[in-house]
Amino acid sequence: MKNYNRDKSRITMLREMLGLSQKDFSDNAGVSQSALSQLETGKTKISLDTLQKISLAFKVNCNWLVNGKGDIFLKEITKNKIKIRNSILTMDIQDTALIPLISEEAHAGYINGHQDTDYLGRLDVYKIPGYEHGNYRLFEVNGDSMIPTIYPREILVSEHADNWDEIENGSLCIVITEDGIVAKRTYFYEEDRSMLILKSDNAKYKTHSVPIDDVLEIWYIRARITNIFSHEQPFDFQKIRTLESDMAELKAQMKNLTDSSK
Repeated sequence: MKNYNRDKSRITMLREMLGLSQKDFSDNAGVSQSALSQLETGKTKISLDTLQKISLAFKVNCNWLVNGKGDIFLKEITKNKIKIRNSILTMDIQDTALIPLISEEAHAGYINGHQDTDYLGRLDVYKIPGYEHGNYRLFEVNGDSMIPTIYPREILVSEHADNWDEIENGSLCIVITEDGIVAKRTYFYEEDRSMLILKSDNAKYKTHSVPIDDVLEIWYIRARITNIFSHEQPFDFQKIRTLESDMAELKAQMKNLTDSSK
């Protein structure tokens, strides 16, 4: 988790440079003190939403905070736009309702550029009703390992998991490692949280685990955009009418038998 250490040292460095306690820093940035503490101790990675809040609160260069490059503080700020490529979008930072799409073809590029502000700014973005506020991504599904819950080529609306310790067993998540981007049900061993267990809903695929140190990002799956529709056959009303007629005839025959036995 080498990126954790870089995040931690620069966030701590910034806070100490400003002469702020964790409480004062978190209050000014609009993040919880517990989240800040976990960032500084390296338990979680900085999310793009938190990155944006810190940049706005303290006029910090996002590129420096993520990559250690450039000036620490921003030199030019306009009313509506930071004069850098924002970590989420290349647009007015107030318009956070647009969500970047990572298509199947872009999976490899995203793995390499998930913390590259220039790369993130070049992704196509979309507005999804109901998901205007928060740190979201759209991931296109690759493969059939989650059928019947998720189908290939569906688009998954996913929310960044800031605190991995709070992920509940069985949660549907997008898990990103250097080996790929997968949609799975996630589990932790209660006695050993150093391994993340990935389970498929498709019984043809075996459950496997990955070291938590190999995980780059985790995103909760919140919704899906699909072109898969049910192919159930419509009711055959002619068959229903025939069945009703047969039942009526059977009842009549039963009545005749009852009457003749009296």
